[in-house]
Amino acid sequence: MGRYYVTTPIYYVNAEPHAGSAYTTIFADALARYHRLVGDETFFLTGTDEHGQNIMKVASERGINPQAFVDEMSDKFKQAWTFLRISNDDFIRTTQPRHERVVQHAMDVMYKNGDIYLGTYNGWYCSKCETFYGENELVDGNCPIHHTPVEFVSEESYFFKWSKYQEPLLDLYKSNPEFVVPNTRLNEIRSFIERGLKDISVTRTSVPWGITVPFNSHHTVYVWFDALLNYISALGYGEENNEMKFWPGVHLIGKDILRHHAAMWPAMLMSLGLPVPKKVVAHGWWLVSGQKMSKSIGNIFSPYDLANHIKDTVNVNEDTAVDALRYFMLVAGPQKDDADLSLEALWNVYNADLANDFGNLLHRVIGFMKKKNIESVHKTTGGRFSRISEVVADALIKYRSAFENEDPQGALIAAMSIVKFLNDYQDKEKPWSLSGDDLNEMLYAELEAFKVVTAMLSPAMPSVSKQIGETLRCDISLLFGETAAFSPDLNEPPLFPRYKEEKVSSDTEPNVSETVTKKDEPAKDEQKPLIEYDLFSQVDLRVALIEAAERVPKSDKLIKLSVDLGPLGKRTVVAGIGLKYQPEELVGRRIIVVANLQPRKLMGVLSEGMLLAATGEDGLPNLLSCDGNPEPGTRIK
Repeated sequence: MGRYYVTTPIYYVNAEPHAGSAYTTIFADALARYHRLVGDETFFLTGTDEHGQNIMKVASERGINPQAFVDEMSDKFKQAWTFLRISNDDFIRTTQPRHERVVQHAMDVMYKNGDIYLGTYNGWYCSKCETFYGENELVDGNCPIHHTPVEFVSEESYFFKWSKYQEPLLDLYKSNPEFVVPNTRLNEIRSFIERGLKDISVTRTSVPWGITVPFNSHHTVYVWFDALLNYISALGYGEENNEMKFWPGVHLIGKDILRHHAAMWPAMLMSLGLPVPKKVVAHGWWLVSGQKMSKSIGNIFSPYDLANHIKDTVNVNEDTAVDALRYFMLVAGPQKDDADLSLEALWNVYNADLANDFGNLLHRVIGFMKKKNIESVHKTTGGRFSRISEVVADALIKYRSAFENEDPQGALIAAMSIVKFLNDYQDKEKPWSLSGDDLNEMLYAELEAFKVVTAMLSPAMPSVSKQIGETLRCDISLLFGETAAFSPDLNEPPLFPRYKEEKVSSDTEPNVSETVTKKDEPAKDEQKPLIEYDLFSQVDLRVALIEAAERVPKSDKLIKLSVDLGPLGKRTVVAGIGLKYQPEELVGRRIIVVANLQPRKLMGVLSEGMLLAATGEDGLPNLLSCDGNPEPGTRIK
């Protein structure tokens, strides 16, 4: 059992929470939940940054005092994190007395050891990000982040001897190449420092909305210098006999504030005589139509809107919708590079991973037990299905390694690899052909594996995992240790209903089978044109034996069939029969296929034939078969 301290940036309250801040917070929450899951003593901090010129400006525009404004905005962040099921242990605000005391104490320590001195600042300043830039860093004379005009500032200021720590910082990066991840960000910050560090202004005389400098009441502390100290003020830095047992910690940030966290903050800690952070994880941005989300552009995605869109579209409860959003963000988010945020991307991940794989697997197993009137299964000593436990053990190693390296994306991919394996394994082992101890053993092995997967996914989907625990009637919080028996609730409805797209394109789901599209269908009861016998004789109809079946990702209707055509060999046939048939009930059936059709791709899968089916009164396909058990490949005449 170890200790783990993880933080988000404290969010500036001049704007409400959006998908960008939600992503960072969900990222940190997943890390914290994982470390609690494996027994680590964990502390997770988030909060709000509430001082500075921008706050004064926005509050003034609204006709209220700054404190009333930041109180209102800070509550909005708390409410958003509650909505997203964030499990933070503390919420720090820079206007809290406990934080102000620490900032003043830290300023006093650095001043007394000679790292802060009085001077005059002359330089370029961006009021939006409240950051100073050198002439060579401006882009066409504008802020490199916001691309808006900067202003030239000249005023009396106290400076921090940042230049003093240039070599110690470079030594830090050299001795600890994992200090900043990903590696591209480390190279970026190293390059910045190698160009030369200049001492930086850390106080203001023109911004009264800030923490008063303890040794000169005419100055307030620069907002960034104030904000960075939150990571130790929440731990009680400066309090008598306080060892700050959780320090140092892991900081999660967006790449736009890398310089502050990977260069300024470690230098401040060195000045205070404290250890530097364990790691700075700098992720990319969510992009909307290729642009960073921006209030001024108006391309902001609200986490409330995204979750409610899921909830209303597929008719699930709020817990399930929020967890689906959390999973999507962690799997598809900008963990290393920028990532596109769109509803299309969201639904692609939802259908492929949650509906077609994860939710469908649980529904298949429980549905099978209900169909066979099997109320419970228990652990046995048989080893016929030991491959399942081997796959789980291998995935757990990858899962833990990923999370220990602040890689939730990799961890979730490892967890879902078990789900994909189980879906394929069930098709190959044909549980519907088993009975007695063999059937009990396989069902138990599948449910035990699914329980472990659910525990692995719980840092991303805490509410859904709890719900599955109630369905399986077992303790989901146990990542290790087997359950003696499972007596699941067999009446549980599907966990993640599939999202059904309204549009049907030439590469998506056809209406009945893979070679029929809506435009090809005749009107009801209308006969197609007569053809010559010689033309029809060119159609090669054969008996095919279905050896395996699985759903095509991102499709409600399509099922991929592996069929045996005897002397013609093995084929893959993609058929639009998924609304009528489950893959497992198709295995072993003899069907009739057109064996000499030109292959075509459907949803990215090459189909090498077409099965024959008749549309029933319910509008769903009924497979055509033949009497007896003719050998695969037998020609239909």
